[in-house]
Amino acid sequence: MKLLFIINPVAGKGKTRDAIPIIEHFCRQRGIQYKIRETKGPGDATLIVQEHSTAYSAVIAAGGDGTVLEVTNGLSGKNIPLGILPLGSGNDFARAVKIPIGMTQLEKALNIITDTTPQFVDLVSFDGRVFLNIASIGFDAEIIRDLHKISHFIKGKSAYLISVFLKFITYKPKDVELLLDGRKIITRVFLTAVCNGICYGGGMMVNPNGSITDGLLDVILIKPVPRYKIPFLLLKFIKGKHINLPYVTSYQCKEVQISSKENLAVNVDGENPINTPITLLLKPLSIRIFGNLQGG
Repeated sequence: MKLLFIINPVAGKGKTRDAIPIIEHFCRQRGIQYKIRETKGPGDATLIVQEHSTAYSAVIAAGGDGTVLEVTNGLSGKNIPLGILPLGSGNDFARAVKIPIGMTQLEKALNIITDTTPQFVDLVSFDGRVFLNIASIGFDAEIIRDLHKISHFIKGKSAYLISVFLKFITYKPKDVELLLDGRKIITRVFLTAVCNGICYGGGMMVNPNGSITDGLLDVILIKPVPRYKIPFLLLKFIKGKHINLPYVTSYQCKEVQISSKENLAVNVDGENPINTPITLLLKPLSIRIFGNLQGG
């Protein structure tokens, strides 16, 4: 086994470098050949993987969901499995494949890479790129967009709380048109999530019944609710108890097209790479992942 580790040094509040000696000790103990590369900025992980991955039996993303997203795009079209060391702040896709999270669980996560067989899972393509977990528009996507702006001046959890508070006060529902495998839906939404995985936002269970191996996208539509009900909705949302609420509708399909009169921010695995209109296409069983996928 020969492993390429891609480490994002700014993930996990800048503590991911602490993983390097643990990774090195683990690999040396087991006689594993390895290379560790640190990213230097956005997009760097994708470029490293595209240029160097063919010499390795697997590529390991050490960081958060953004690192996993970049490494996944680098591996797109290659028959090289992906391992994940979830050391970021969200780590949502790692939850879907039941990988232990955090520095204290690092050796357990490494053991999954060395002791299990990678299994195929679904991917989602959009605009020449791919992602593994969830894309959304609406309330949450605007929080992420604003957070990126606020974080230039305020860091950490404070920036996130300010972004949520401001959006709670100012947010207006969005008029959208969706095509789900050709079926047209014109509606106004508080939030729309197109899901391969089960959770986002650091464990919010938007799609509690989802599967990353069923060959289908789950589309969760949340209709507008009175502002005073938003905290109640978000509490249900966190626990995955929102699916049967009267203003929540879910669909399954293989292709989703989303358009709107205004350019709406799209949240893709915690990033805002694009605005509407957007087309999302499920690519069944298109990448191999190390994880615990029983029942997933």
